Amino acid sequence: MKTLHTLWALTALLALTQPLHAATPASGQSQQLQSLDETPTGVSTSDWQSIRAAYEAGRHAFQPVEGKDGQWQARNPGQQWHTTFDQRGFEASPQGATWTWGLELQSYGFGDDQQIIRGTPAVKAEGQRLTYQWDTHIQEWFVNDQRGLEHGFTVAQRPTQKSEIRNPKSEITFTLTTRGNLRPHVSSDSVQFQDATGATVLNYSGLKVWDADGKILPARFQPAGLQSFRLLVNDANARYPITIDPIAQQAYLKASNSEASDLFGYSVAVDGDTAVIGAFGEDSNANTVNNLGANNDALDSGAAYVFTRSSSGSWSQQAYLKASNSETFDFFGYSVAVSGDTAVIGAHGEDSNASTVNGLGSNNSNGDSGAAYVFTRTGSSWSQQAYLKASNSEASDFFGYSVAVSGDTAVIGAYQEDSNSTSVNQFGANNDALDSGAAYVFTRSSSGSWSQQAYLKASNSETFDFFGYSVAVSGDTAVIGAHGEDSNASTVNGLGSNNSNGDSGAAYVFTRTGSSWSQQAYLKASNSEASDFFGYSVAVDGDTAVIGANQEDSNATTVNGSNNLASGSGAAYVFTRSSLGSWSQQAYLKASNSEAFDGFGESVAVSGDTAVIGAFGEDSNANTV
Repeated sequence: MKTLHTLWALTALLALTQPLHAATPASGQSQQLQSLDETPTGVSTSDWQSIRAAYEAGRHAFQPVEGKDGQWQARNPGQQWHTTFDQRGFEASPQGATWTWGLELQSYGFGDDQQIIRGTPAVKAEGQRLTYQWDTHIQEWFVNDQRGLEHGFTVAQRPTQKSEIRNPKSEITFTLTTRGNLRPHVSSDSVQFQDATGATVLNYSGLKVWDADGKILPARFQPAGLQSFRLLVNDANARYPITIDPIAQQAYLKASNSEASDLFGYSVAVDGDTAVIGAFGEDSNANTVNNLGANNDALDSGAAYVFTRSSSGSWSQQAYLKASNSETFDFFGYSVAVSGDTAVIGAHGEDSNASTVNGLGSNNSNGDSGAAYVFTRTGSSWSQQAYLKASNSEASDFFGYSVAVSGDTAVIGAYQEDSNSTSVNQFGANNDALDSGAAYVFTRSSSGSWSQQAYLKASNSETFDFFGYSVAVSGDTAVIGAHGEDSNASTVNGLGSNNSNGDSGAAYVFTRTGSSWSQQAYLKASNSEASDFFGYSVAVDGDTAVIGANQEDSNATTVNGSNNLASGSGAAYVFTRSSLGSWSQQAYLKASNSEAFDGFGESVAVSGDTAVIGAFGEDSNANTV
C-alpha cells in the first residue's frame, strides 16, 4: 500500500464556546462545567468520556449535501472551517475569512506516462472518514477529526512506464491543482500559499518519503503553472509500497522581540485557538504585560508569549507576559500551561522567601525556591491574577519547574523539595529526603482568588526520586512523574520498597473528592528496569494517562515489543482507568524507527484517543511529518 498523506490542519482540544450544564440530582438545578474535563455530578467518569467521544465524532462526521448526490460536507469546530467534497476534490472555507483553499489531484505517473484523473469516483462516507475510489489503483481519502482534515492517497501498485527497465533517475510525479483564491509560490522544498495581500496563509514546509524498508527517498516540489504544483519522488531502488508525506502548516511563530539565546519555544502549550510559548532565556527587565522594552538588564529573567488564531486561520501575538517581580535568572517561561482564558507560567529560578499566594516577592533570601504565575484574559487583554508560592517554600526547591492547569485547578511541581513525608498534606519540617520532590495543587474561587488546596507527596517518597519533575492535570485527576524513583516493581500498585532498580522511575495518580486529594495509583512500567527514567514526562486526559521513559533501551519498533539493544531509545506507556477506579497498562509504545539515544518519551501529550510522543535525540534529516 502506498500513502500520500497530507495533514494540513492542526487543532487543539475541546474549545468551550458557551457554558456547559448537567443536571445536579441533589439540588435539581443546573451544574455549570468550567471544562469538559470536569465530570458532571451523577455521571461516572467512564460514561462522561463515552459521551464526549460520541459528541466529538458526531460533530466531525461527514454529511451529504442536500439535493446533490455524491457530494458531502464536513465541519471542523476547532479550525472553524467548513469543507465541501464534490467528487473531484475538496475546498475549505474558514468562518469569516476572505479566502478559501483546497486541492484536486490531476494526474500521477512517470514522465509522459501520466494517468489522468477522469470521471466520477465511487464515494463512500463512514462517520469521520470519506473515500474516493478512482480506479483499481488509487483511492483518495479524508479523515475529519479534532486535529483537522487529514487527506491522503492509497495506491495499490507502482504506476506503469513505457520502458520495461526502470530508469535510475525516474521520478514518480503527482500533479495537484489548488482550489480557491490562494496562489502557490513553489520552491524545491516548500510551497507557500499566499492571499491577495501577499501574506502566507498556509505553507508546505517540506516532503518526507520512505519505502517499505524505511529507506528515505529523495523528493521535491516543482511549479506547474499559476495554480498547480508537482510532488516528485525518485523511487530508484525503492521497494514498494512507498509513503509520501507532506504537511501544510498554518503558522511560523516568532516572538515580537526575538533575540539571540532567548530560547523561545523551549516550552509550549495550546488550548483551542490560544497558544502559549515560553522563552526562559529572554533578558528584558520588564515586569508587566506587553511592556516590550529593549532593556536587556535582567539576564535569563524569561518571558512567555500568547498567540491566538483568528476565524480566518491566521495567528498573531496577543500578549507578551513577564512576571510582576521579574529578575535575573528567574527562568520565567521554563514551563507553561493554558486552559481557556487562564495561563500558568513557571519560574523555578525565582528567589523570594514568600510562602503564600500573592505574598511579598522582593526578599530574595531563598535562592531558586521558585514560583508560578497565573495570567487571565478578559476580551483580548491579559493581566497577572496570582503569584503562587509553595506553603513550605525553601531554597533550591525548584517550585515551578513543571506546571499544569485545567479550569480552576493548577498543579505545580517542585522536584527538588526535600521533605521525607509520604502522604498528602503532611507538612513536616523534616528535610531528610533530599530532592524527593513534591507537587502542589492550587484552586481558584468564584471570586478569582487562588489558594493552595493540597501538598502532594509520593507514598514511597525517598531521596532523589524527583517527584514533581513532570505534572499533568485533567479535571479531578493529577498525574505526577518521578523519574528518579528506584523500586523494582513492574505492576500498577506493586510493592515500591525494593530499590534495586535505580532510576527506573514511577508515576503517581492522585484524585480529588470534594476538596480532598488522595493517591489512587502507583504506576510502573511492565518492563521496568534501572535507568529507564519512567515518569520523565506525563500527560492525562480523562481516564487515559501517558508516561514517557526517555532512557528505556529496547530496540523494538512496534507497539508492545521488548529487548534492550538500543540504549536510550526511549519508550512511552499508556495506562487507562476502569469505571471502578483501577488503573492498568494498555500499551507500550515505541517509535517505528527506534534507535539508540533517540530519547523517545522526552515529552508526551494525550487528547482523547490520540497520543503524541516527542523524541529529542532522533537523528533523521526529515523535516515533515
